[in-house]
Amino acid sequence: MFIFAHVFCGALIGLGFWHLTHDRRALPLCIFGAILPDLLDKPLAMLCPGFLGSGRTIGHTLLFFAIILAVGILIWRYRHTLLGVAFACAILSHQILDEMWAAVVSWGYPFLGPFPTYMIPDYAVHFFWLEISNLSEWVFGCTSLVIIIFWFLDSPNLGQWCPNPRHERIARYTGAVVLIVMGVSLSISGLFSFPAEFFAPTYNPITGTMAGIVAICGAILILPWRNPPVPGG
Repeated sequence: MFIFAHVFCGALIGLGFWHLTHDRRALPLCIFGAILPDLLDKPLAMLCPGFLGSGRTIGHTLLFFAIILAVGILIWRYRHTLLGVAFACAILSHQILDEMWAAVVSWGYPFLGPFPTYMIPDYAVHFFWLEISNLSEWVFGCTSLVIIIFWFLDSPNLGQWCPNPRHERIARYTGAVVLIVMGVSLSISGLFSFPAEFFAPTYNPITGTMAGIVAICGAILILPWRNPPVPGG
């Protein structure tokens, strides 16, 4: 799956932990966690193409997730915050959306052997064009931006610059409608193996179905979204 789908999924996880913990730091932290595997592995693929050229290596392994989760549990145990666990969940969401179970050798590294080695010509250009050619990425990107903007405007440090409730309501409902339409379309296309030419022409049925589910979940979460109280900031 592409970058803005991961960003959007991370934002949804962040919203969930924000409501659970009343800690607004969960949102940016989960967004970062949701894209960290690519931020780590894509540069490594260009730097070490002979060993890490697949682009789904260290950050896409269960071992990487397990280490982050263990650290998150320790942070929860000694600092009484779930932010580390939230970060680990965001990383796992990236691996699931990338269907790492279909690349079990990489997902289980180093226990199942070395990473498969293959190189993609014009790596950066190739993925850039795949990114901008999927309408779903534009939808995920725009709705993520809306969430981030209202998260920023909701900061207690901004005082009088609180978001206008009417503008927030319009943005939330508009985003929800678009997400529902796209989510239903992608889910139906994926489940019945129809081509999803309009929203995601490069997705396979499984990826399309997962993208559809993420979009529908996003619509459900942002429709009733009310920024939670933030005790102590």
